[in-house]
Amino acid sequence: MQEKNTEMNRIKVLMLVIFAALFVGCENNPENEDELFSIKHAKTLEGHTEWVYSVSWSPDGKKLASGSWDNTVIIWDANTGAKLKTLEGHRWYVISVCWSPDGKYVASCSEDKTVIIWDANTGEQVRTLERGDNRVLSVSWSPDGNYLAGGSVENDIVIWDANNGQEIKTLEGHSDRVITVSWSPDGRYLASGSKDKNVIIWDVNAGTELLTLEGHTNTVNSVCWSPDGKHLASGAYDANVIIWDAKTGAKTQILDGHYYSVNSVSWNADGKHLAVATTDTEVILRDVNNRESIQKAKGHFGTLRTVSWSPDGKKLASGACDNTVIIWTVK
Repeated sequence: MQEKNTEMNRIKVLMLVIFAALFVGCENNPENEDELFSIKHAKTLEGHTEWVYSVSWSPDGKKLASGSWDNTVIIWDANTGAKLKTLEGHRWYVISVCWSPDGKYVASCSEDKTVIIWDANTGEQVRTLERGDNRVLSVSWSPDGNYLAGGSVENDIVIWDANNGQEIKTLEGHSDRVITVSWSPDGRYLASGSKDKNVIIWDVNAGTELLTLEGHTNTVNSVCWSPDGKHLASGAYDANVIIWDAKTGAKTQILDGHYYSVNSVSWNADGKHLAVATTDTEVILRDVNNRESIQKAKGHFGTLRTVSWSPDGKKLASGACDNTVIIWTVK
């Protein structure tokens, strides 16, 4: 009887292995009819010595900036994967990076309580922005390049004049730290996500709160506008992505099915698909109009922190706790 039970257990294990292999093969097979894209691992960029927390494409899609817990920002050639510049100046973790619309500058914020604007070509520091003991957790450049927004631990959003570093406006409305900020494509509005579980859409010129979007049950980690500015995507610790109507504030879709916290969301140039980074090792692609549609890509050996589509929507960059950036080709 014991031998029979042992043999049955072996059969069960074998069946599980076969099932897992079939599942993985189906999940990554680009010819599967249910897949949204053919996504391939193009390059792994190695150079950071700690977690990669943020990635940002240059406007022309030729370069990539990455910010890491090793206190540095690296500028990469997105085509060859070569390291072009290592930007050193922060004294602690770099948690957010953002490219200027003209491609000349990169902004980064750090746990050292500074925001640095860098010359992307020379790697030199152009300007350092500080708010005393107020840490800035995310940065976003306005589409016209004149302003820089930062979400802070003091529950507010600061707007700087990017040309001279002057603080010109503060947006107050959240009841806890602001984790993420993003400008609308036309530059009129700003979206912010907070530990208070809410997303707020602001009229930047007036400095007023237009809509408070309630629906997440935990910290909002990432917000991103659709290319046409009509919708907003938000990802949170509750493992959900919510798609909002940016004009009315109505929920148009809830993309669930993630097993872990959603750390980053990025909208494809086609306006129909999202890339999602969760506290897992796989990049996730979602159809914003079909909550049942989900595709995953394996490549990282550490949990993901950030994901970003290239401007033309043909490539994807992801950064993770394995200290690497992966560039994916997407068709």
